[in-house]
Formats: sequence, C-alpha cells, structure tokens
Amino acid sequence: MGIAARARYWRDAALLGVATIGSYGVVNYAFGVFIDPLHEETGWSTGTLSFAYSAGVLLSGVVAFLAGRTLDRRGSRPVLLTSLVVGFVGFVAAAEARHIVWFLVSWAVTGGAVAGGLYYHVTMAATSRIYGDRRAAGISVLTLLGALASPIFNPLVAWMLEAWGWRDTLRALGVLLAVLVGPAALLVRSQPVPVPPRVAGERGAWREPAVWRLMLAACFAAGAASALILHQVSAIRALGLPLAMAAALGGARGLMQIPGRLVLVPLIHGLGVHGTQLFAYALLAAGAGALVFADGLVAAWFFVVAAGVGIGLSSPLGGLLSAEAYGLRLGALSGMQMAATSIASAGGAWLAGVAVDRTGGYGMTLAGIAVLEAAAAATLLWQRRALRSARSSMASPVSVSPEGGPD
Repeated sequence: MGIAARARYWRDAALLGVATIGSYGVVNYAFGVFIDPLHEETGWSTGTLSFAYSAGVLLSGVVAFLAGRTLDRRGSRPVLLTSLVVGFVGFVAAAEARHIVWFLVSWAVTGGAVAGGLYYHVTMAATSRIYGDRRAAGISVLTLLGALASPIFNPLVAWMLEAWGWRDTLRALGVLLAVLVGPAALLVRSQPVPVPPRVAGERGAWREPAVWRLMLAACFAAGAASALILHQVSAIRALGLPLAMAAALGGARGLMQIPGRLVLVPLIHGLGVHGTQLFAYALLAAGAGALVFADGLVAAWFFVVAAGVGIGLSSPLGGLLSAEAYGLRLGALSGMQMAATSIASAGGAWLAGVAVDRTGGYGMTLAGIAVLEAAAAATLLWQRRALRSARSSMASPVSVSPEGGPD
C-alpha cells in the first residue's frame, strides 16, 4: 500500500483523532486551567465551579446513552454534528454569563453535549466499526493524536486567559471546537450496525457479570481521573509554582500519554490487557501520591511522567476491553458505560473541589484519587480471576488468552 493509499485508509481515524483533540481540549483540559482565574476574578467558589463542571459531566451521561444508541442505529454523523452545534452554542452562552447560575447552566449544556457525543466512547466505537479486525491499529492512531489535547490546550488556554480574559477565551474555545471537530463530523461515516432483538426472557447484556464488573472498574477509575485532570494544574500550582509553569507541566503530563501509547503493544504482550491496565492504575496512584508527599519541581515532574504514561495506557486499553466485552452492542453499551462513569466523574470532580474548600489544600483530594485507583485495580483483578475461572472450566488444558497475550 503506497503512501497516498495509506493516508486515505487512515483518514477517518486521523480525523476522529483531531476531533478528540478539540473535544477533550476545550472541555476537559481548558476548565482545569481557568478554574482558578475564574474564581479569582468573579469570586465564585472553587466548589461551585467544580459543581458546574460536574453538572456537565452528569448531563454527558444522558447524552452518551442516547449517542450510543444513535451510533448503533444511524451511524456517527448525526452524533458528531449534533454535539458540535450544541457545544458551540453553549460556549457562546457561557461567555455572556454575569451570574453563577447562568454560567452553571451554560457550562452544563456545553460539557454535556461535547463529552456525551464527542469523547472516546463515541470515537473509539466508530473507529472499531470502521476498521474491523484492524481496530487496535485504528484506535492507536486515534489515541496517539488524542494525546495531544492536553499539551496543546493547557498552555494555549493559559496564554489566552492572560491575553484576553475568560470571556473571550470561552468564545475562542467554541471556534476551536468547530474547526477541529467539523471535518470529522462532515466526512467520517461509521455505518449503522444491525443489533439482533433480545429474545423474550433473555437477560439484558448489561446484567452480565463481565459487563458490569468492567463498568464498575471504569467508574472508580473515572472518578479518580476526573478529579485529577480538573485539579492537576491547581495542585501543581500549590507546590509554589506560577500558573504558567503549572499549566505547562499539565500540558507535559498530557504529552507523556504518547510514550504510554507507544509502549502499549509490548506491555500487552508481556502483561496482557488486564495486567497492563493494572500497571496503569498503579502509575496514576503513584503520581497523585507524589504531589502529597513531595514538594517542588521533582514532585511535579514525577507526577507528569507517572500520571501521563498511566492515562496514556488507560485510554486505548479501555476501548479494547469494551470492544471485546460488548460485541455487537458496542455503541449502546459504551454509551451506558459513559452514563455510569459520568456519575462517578461528576462526584469525583465535585467532591475534590469541596475537599479543597474545606481543607485549604489538595492533600485529601490527591489521597482520594489514589484510593479510587486502588478500588479500580481490585475490581479489575476480580474481573480477571472470574474470566480465568470461566475459561479454565471450558477450555482445553492448553489455551491462549483472547486478549492478545498471556494474562
């Protein structure tokens, strides 16, 4: 296959990757940068602003459930276009806020539309459908590009805030969302997939133990990740570093996701998918702990490397685990998982902000992140043992893990 043919073949994965940069950048990473300046300029409390973020995460769960069903039944274009338009309007409305209630509602609509219809649960499901047996390679292209969201948007938003203020920054983020997501929304076509109707008396797929255990582990991890990403810049800043440097380190944390994705395949061959995910959870817990028990640049850089590689591994692993576990109902069950994890993410972000307000620091928040990562690891261990037991009862004495490596 020549260079031009390869470019055409991977075009959809690349466009979805660029859309991922835009969607995660304007919501997930941007809010974590401007939460402190917004608090300082308006006087709105950190807890209340965290609640605005959490409200968007909660709404995204409802949107994700609908988006997943639409993805299965009508393909990717209606999901991407609708989310883009609503998200853009939400940014424009949030920029006009003069009262916290207006801002809270506007941001909830913005975050709900963008996170519910443009995040990985949609783009990974679409990529898996488009590339079929080569979905692992397609997801690698998607997530390698998506890893650039934090290193691009953390310093960019910090610069825009200092140059323009938060209102013009929000308007600019709406424009960036349109520019980065628009091509994928217009050109990518993940086709509908016929899902056989459930037989009367058949247990719903979501009630299968392998499905809900995976969702439970994802919920613990989502609560930790939401708190970590929302407050990472402020937690680094609390080490005594200026906002610009803290934002740059937050961006570097995102950049470290790329090495995590480059070592993904060798780690899967050595540890299996479950083992690699457990390793990623351990890295995230260690990174959060470093910000509690150490000070200055050394602690910040340890966090950048450990948390960056951990998140870099977790994103594609989550897509691979979901694609294997959910089968034909990938869109619907991925949306259902997003709905469940949105509650955990909202709770993690909001409780983290409340803990900061109550304690005046980030120690309790970071310790809570480590505990949630440990809970996710314990649930995944439960899943792995149950699957091993099921395979051993059905398989011949010599078997190979379906995960692509020893497990």
